Amino acid sequence: MLGLLLAALLAQAGAARPTRAAKPARPPAERQQRATHESTYDQWKPSLFTIEVHSGNVNAKSTLGSGYLVSRGGHVVTNYHVVGSYVGDPERYQLRAKNASGQFEAQLLSFDLVNDLALLLIDGATAPPLEVVARLPAPGTAVVAFGNPEGLGLSLVEGIFNGYAEKGLVDRMLLSMPLNSGMSGGPILNAAGQVIGTNVAIERESNSLSFGVPATKLRALLAATPLALDKQSLLAETHRQLALLERETSARLLQEVERMGDAFVMIGGARAPRPPSVFECWDDSELHREEGITKSQYSCNLEFTPHVEPLGDVAAVSLLVEHFGVAAGSSFGLFGWLESHAQSHNQVNAIDPKNGAFSPPRCAAERVRVRDLVWKVTSCASAYVDHPGLFDFDFVATSLSDPKDVMYVSLQMSGFRLEPLMALGRRLLEGVAPSGARP
Repeated sequence: MLGLLLAALLAQAGAARPTRAAKPARPPAERQQRATHESTYDQWKPSLFTIEVHSGNVNAKSTLGSGYLVSRGGHVVTNYHVVGSYVGDPERYQLRAKNASGQFEAQLLSFDLVNDLALLLIDGATAPPLEVVARLPAPGTAVVAFGNPEGLGLSLVEGIFNGYAEKGLVDRMLLSMPLNSGMSGGPILNAAGQVIGTNVAIERESNSLSFGVPATKLRALLAATPLALDKQSLLAETHRQLALLERETSARLLQEVERMGDAFVMIGGARAPRPPSVFECWDDSELHREEGITKSQYSCNLEFTPHVEPLGDVAAVSLLVEHFGVAAGSSFGLFGWLESHAQSHNQVNAIDPKNGAFSPPRCAAERVRVRDLVWKVTSCASAYVDHPGLFDFDFVATSLSDPKDVMYVSLQMSGFRLEPLMALGRRLLEGVAPSGARP
């Protein structure tokens, strides 16, 4: 009996003793994805590079980006904006590519301003090249991107390809992934390790929205004749591409504007021509209680415009239409107040004649009648010194017909001829009117 009781007590003690919980196994899909990323990283690391622009200093650089090998002959793809300072001044700067296998001097072969791509050549690369797809995958496809964020080391970032961005005139891949500075020019790969695009930009106000250049844009770059690398030859190629970009952008913009017909948008007590869908637009309103003024505004800009050294954004367009209404019974007049308001929007700054890129602005002011409205119009232009025929424009117009009901129009265009500015400015002034006016 005593033996049975002792056995029972021992059994209970054993049952009460806590046991160590087994560590849960990783789900099969997670293990597979982790293994896939590890193999992708290891497989392609030798084919990925940090691209640096430097002025002869072995341990320093002026620009940093990423790049990837696309041929056994040493062809490396990166972004134009990574090597743009070299394109602008090849006598001052040099190019080099670095990875775990060593450091290589790089030679520029070709570049594409519109698609923000450049092709380099390096000697001594022995790693396998990445395969470039002929067509993009379906939206929703899982992808990974490689690059060297802030020069801290090769990094892999997971994300989703969401198709093309719906704004702008330049094709950009819309990516749900947190790219960082320094990853520009790195590859975007599908699950098979094939290149579907090139990292190009991030949305600075978002921590997980980025953009890429479709792999299909590489064909012309890879087929281009190698460039002469003296300063004048690179300047001539830059001018050729700028002129082509301006013609194509102007034609497309004017075509899109004509397609809108008589469609309009209401802006407070005014109406204005509805901008084409390629523009990203925002509206807002403010009430200035002390003066009894209500300001309504509608602003738009063209997304994904190329950035060219040392000019800045080119083929860029932004427009603003505002309506100012004074409350009934208010004695406040708008004209004096609007003088300072217009200056707050003015984008024309004094330019050092020795800057080398822009001429000092030339401005003109006049009063014009368009339909039933009188406008004060001020326009300024700065010429591109090295690219005759192209300008940065600032066009501002304020209606003068009614001091209690005023409309304000601003149009900024960078890297255009005069004709597109005149056409778009005329279209705006002909279409902006008080909401009660006849179309």
